[in-house]
Amino acid sequence: MQSVYEWIEPEYLSNADDTAVTFIQQVAEDLSLPKMVVQVIYDKGYQTAEAIQTFIAKEPVFHDPFLLKDMEKAVSRLQQAVEDYEEILIYGDYDADGITSTTILYETLEMLGANVSFYLPNRFEDGYGPNKDVYAYYIKKGTQLILTCDNGVAGHEAVAYAKDQGVDVIITDHHEIGDSLPDAYAIVHPRHPEGQYPFGDLAGAGVALKLATALLGETPSDLLDVAAIGTVADLVSLTDENRVIVASGLDQMKHTERLGLQMFFEKESIQPDQIDEQTIGFILGPRLNALGRLGDPTPGVRFLTSFDDQEVGELVELLDSENNARKAIVDKMVTEAEVLVGGEGELPQMIILGQEGWHEGVLGIVASRLVEKYHRPTILLSKNTEKGTFKGSGRSIEGIDLFQVLQAGKVYADKFGGHEMAAGMTVAIDQFDAWKTALLDRIAEFEAVFNQKTPLKIDGIIGITDITLENIKALDPIKPFGTDNRQPLFLMKDVQLSQIQLIGKDKNTLKLTVADADAGIKTSMIAFKSGALAKQLVANDPIDVVVTLSVNAWNGNQSPQAQIKDIRQASKSIFDLRNMRERNQIMSIENATYVFENAPFFRAYKDEIPFTSEAIMTSEIDQVLEKGSALASKESLVIFDIPKDLTAIKDLINQAAIDNIYIYAYSAVNAYMVGKPTRKEFGQLYKYLQGHGTVPLAGKEQALADFFKISKIKLDLMVKVLEEVELVRWHNTDLVTLPVNEKVDLLATQTMADWETQINNERLLRYNDITTIKDFFYSGGK
Repeated sequence: MQSVYEWIEPEYLSNADDTAVTFIQQVAEDLSLPKMVVQVIYDKGYQTAEAIQTFIAKEPVFHDPFLLKDMEKAVSRLQQAVEDYEEILIYGDYDADGITSTTILYETLEMLGANVSFYLPNRFEDGYGPNKDVYAYYIKKGTQLILTCDNGVAGHEAVAYAKDQGVDVIITDHHEIGDSLPDAYAIVHPRHPEGQYPFGDLAGAGVALKLATALLGETPSDLLDVAAIGTVADLVSLTDENRVIVASGLDQMKHTERLGLQMFFEKESIQPDQIDEQTIGFILGPRLNALGRLGDPTPGVRFLTSFDDQEVGELVELLDSENNARKAIVDKMVTEAEVLVGGEGELPQMIILGQEGWHEGVLGIVASRLVEKYHRPTILLSKNTEKGTFKGSGRSIEGIDLFQVLQAGKVYADKFGGHEMAAGMTVAIDQFDAWKTALLDRIAEFEAVFNQKTPLKIDGIIGITDITLENIKALDPIKPFGTDNRQPLFLMKDVQLSQIQLIGKDKNTLKLTVADADAGIKTSMIAFKSGALAKQLVANDPIDVVVTLSVNAWNGNQSPQAQIKDIRQASKSIFDLRNMRERNQIMSIENATYVFENAPFFRAYKDEIPFTSEAIMTSEIDQVLEKGSALASKESLVIFDIPKDLTAIKDLINQAAIDNIYIYAYSAVNAYMVGKPTRKEFGQLYKYLQGHGTVPLAGKEQALADFFKISKIKLDLMVKVLEEVELVRWHNTDLVTLPVNEKVDLLATQTMADWETQINNERLLRYNDITTIKDFFYSGGK
C-alpha cells in the first residue's frame, strides 16, 4: 500500500544533524518536556532555548488598535453617532466570521448606548458585500451611518450611493484589496495600503474586536469568545495576534455567560475542559456557516446574543437542523458529481461540472471533497436557466494556481475572483463550453503536477510508547492549532499491524491496532471515512503511519487517541475477495488491472470497473507485456475468475511490479469439487449411449446426469471428451454415437488436461489460504 502524500521528514533528521538532536534532547530535559514536544517547536523555527520558552509561555500580544489606518477617524465618527443617537446600521456577512463580527460590533455599540441595528445579507438574494438596494432601503428608513464588518472593500457602487445620500460608511474588512478602495468615510483594514499595522492576517472578527477595543478603551474580555469563533472559522493564520485572540477566547468560552454557547455545549455533550479550537472548527463553526449557506444567517447573531431561554433553545435546534440539511445536500451532490466523473471514461486533468439544481451554498465543500478523492483541480457550478448563467466555486491542488488557470477563460466569464487554491465565478450559459475548453487547454500545461504527491510535512518521529495522555497534554502550549500552526504530524515507523477493524454505524471508520513486541504494549488508531483502506492492508506485517494525537473524552474518561493522516505498507499484499457477494465492491478497486479468463465475464464487467483501472483477458497478457502499456503504472491486480495460464499471471506481476493482488477467483464450474471422471464413469456413459445410438440430449442433460448420479457439469465434460476423440458427435439436438475404430485413452485428452489445470488452479486460488497464494505469486512457490 502506497502513501497518499509525499512525506517530508524534519530537516535536522533527514540531514542527520546530531547537534540538533542533542540540543532537542537537552532542552526537553531542562524544561521537563517530552522530546516529541520540543521536536515540534524546534521544527517550527524556534531553535534556541529562549525562543522555545517564549513560544511555550504564549505571552499575550495585543497590538495597539490605533495603529490601524483610519481607526481614530472611525472611533470619532462612531462616538459622535452615539452621542447624537443617530441610527447606525451594522452591515455584516453571511458566514461565521460575518456573524461573529456583527455580534462584536452590535454588543459594543449597545454597551455604549447607541441606536444600532444590524443586517446580514442573504447570499442568494443580496450576494456578497455591500448591496446598493439594501443600503437604499435602510437609508430610506432613516439610517444615518453604515458600519460594515467582514466586507466592504469591494463595495464601490453601494458606498458611493450612500455618500450621495449624505450617509457615511465606515468599512471594517480584512479581504483582499483591489486596484482601488471605495470612497468611504473611513476604512479600517489590517492591510490598508497606507497603514502600518504590524499584523495583516486578522479575520473580520479580529478587526471588529480592534474597533471595539478602541471604542471601549480596553480589550473587551467578554467578546473574546466570539472573536475566537470567527477567527478559527475563517481559517486565517493562527499566529501572532490571532493566536492570542483564539487562546484567550477559548479560555473565556470555558466560562462563557452566553446562553447560546452554554446550551449548545450541553446539547453536544461538550464539557468546559474539552473546549478547544477543534470545537469551533469542526462543531460550532460549520453550524454557523450552514445558516448562511442555506439561507438567512441572522439567527446566528441572535444565538450569540440572546438571553431568552426559549428563543435560544429554538436557535440551538435550528443550528443543528440546518447543519444536518447542509450535510445531506453535500452528500447527495458528492454522489451525483462522482457519477458524472465516472461517466467521463477517463479522469480529466481538471474536473468541471455544471448541473441545474445544485445548491450554490455548498459548491465549495463538494469541490473540496472531489479534490481530495481525485487529486484534480475541481470547479462545480450551479446552472440557473432563468438567469442564463452558471455560478460556481473551485478548489485546487498544490502546484496549480487556480486563479491563474481562470485567467485563460476570462474573455468568456462574466466575473471571477479568488486565489491560488480557491475561486468563484459566474459564466453565461452560452459561453460555458468555450470557457471550459479554454480552462482545459490551460490546465494541460500542468500534466506533470498530477503525477506528483502532495507534500506532507512531518513534525516528529515517535514510537508506540510515546502515545500517552501525559505526552499529548504536553502539546497544549503549542495550541491553538490551525492555519500556519497546524496540528503536529508524527511519523511512526515499522510498527507491527496486529488487527484491522471496521467500526461505526456505516462501517466506514478504520481502526488499526499496532503492537510494540519489545515493550509488550498495543495501541489503537483510527481513520474516519477510510473503510476502503482495510482491503489494502495486511495484518501481522509492519506499517509506517502518520498520525495526529489528541485526547479522547467519553463518559468522563480520557484516553490517548491517534488519528491516521496517511499510511503505507511496503510488504507484498494479497486481499481475499473470495467470499464477497457485493459486486460493486469487487468492481471498485482503483488503479488496478482486472484479468478475466472467460470472455463472457470480460464483456459483462469490463465497463463496471473504475476508470483508473483496466480490464484485459488472460490470453492478452503476453501481447500487452510485449507492447508495454499503462498497465505498468497499475499498482494492483484483480484476478476475477480462474486463469488457465498462471505463468502469464506471474509474468504480469513481475514485469509490472505489482504489489497488491486481489483474489476473487470466481468459478462457474467448481471443477475442484466436481472432480475428474473415472474410467468406470466413462465406460458406463459410453455403453449407455452406444445402446441407444442416437439420444435427444440437448436440453435434457440434467435428467441423464441424475440417471448416472453425477453432476451436469461432469456429464457435459465427459460428452466433450467423447466428442474430442470422435466417439460421439452432435446432430442438431441429438447426440449420435460413433463406432470405435481404435482404443483411445480418454483421460489423456486435451479436454481432460484443461480440466485438470482448472482443478489445480481452483485448488490454489479458491481453497488455499492467503499465505500459500502469496508464496506462489511472490516467492516462487508451486
